Amino acid sequence: LYEAAREEGVPRIVFASSNHAVGFTPRPQGDDPLIPVETPHRPDTFYGLSKAFGEDLAQFYWDKHGLESVSVRIGSCFPEPTSVRMLSVWMSPADGARLFHAALTAEDVGHTVVHGSSANTRLWWDLTSARALGYAPQDDSEPWAEKLIAEQGELDPENIAHAHLGGHFVSDPPIWPY
Repeated sequence: LYEAAREEGVPRIVFASSNHAVGFTPRPQGDDPLIPVETPHRPDTFYGLSKAFGEDLAQFYWDKHGLESVSVRIGSCFPEPTSVRMLSVWMSPADGARLFHAALTAEDVGHTVVHGSSANTRLWWDLTSARALGYAPQDDSEPWAEKLIAEQGELDPENIAHAHLGGHFVSDPPIWPY
């Protein structure tokens, strides 16, 4: 894709990356700072490894050929969150449309990595680079929090699937529910 875009003179690619590119990153707890986009790649699966490679490929094509790219680390994008973990990484479809529009229309992005999330009360990652593109998230997962916590309980920091950004994908075999 990147080589074809370069050959055809396409000026920008928006790459659907994933939180799984950094899935082994410990999630923030208490007063911990939000996870920055500069956090090192720590993939939690081969899927996450492919997303880390995709982000590196985007950087390579920017550095070598000047092909702009925005890598969007999507948490989860569904009509509503389905787990307690998802309350922190959820992006509404409407916010997803807003973020991808900003990624396509912002000026001079070079290669930018952004976290793809709504403005969740329980947010785990820093949205500064996404906001710098003009992204203004309008939704929050909090309306679903009481119901999900009543059904699933709070996240347990001693549970490996709850302690890392990638959720149940960090364990082998995966721990359910996540």
